[in-house]
Amino acid sequence: MIIAGTGVGGFLDEWFVKINGKMVTLGIDNLNEHTPRNLASIWCGQKEKVGYPNTTTVYHFGFSERTGLIHSYAYRSTTGFASEKLDYGLAHKPDCTVPDDYRLPDDLKVMMDDQRRLQKRAPKAQRIYIGGEIQVHHLTSAGYQVFTHYRFEDYEQDQKIMLGRESSM
Repeated sequence: MIIAGTGVGGFLDEWFVKINGKMVTLGIDNLNEHTPRNLASIWCGQKEKVGYPNTTTVYHFGFSERTGLIHSYAYRSTTGFASEKLDYGLAHKPDCTVPDDYRLPDDLKVMMDDQRRLQKRAPKAQRIYIGGEIQVHHLTSAGYQVFTHYRFEDYEQDQKIMLGRESSM
């Protein structure tokens, strides 16, 4: 199974701790039965501590222990972390143009370059910043592989900005 998230930093970390240290589940579908109330509980605790109005979404992708097929779920703070079964296929955030007859991972850079171009046009406060490296997480029924597919040209510049060694543009 692959678990990913967007939005509030630190939220996903707490979910990983909960799953790995305090829960026993049989697979992605069984975990799905317990996820909404557990995420809602973590969210309440984080909102009390920090008091921010932001949102977060958690995604689960994995092979079903019941069917052997890929099942994908989204849990959004805006819906109280209700379980949302996702269709199988390609999804992207933020928006971009997907090439006809795309091939993964070969076309990831093309799509992400388009995302970066579109985001640079948005006001700074509304941008989704994309940079660093393209990390591919490849899940098959036989196992899981992670590799760096591409490092963007501005990787080192962005790293200096994130570490506070240079001012942002």
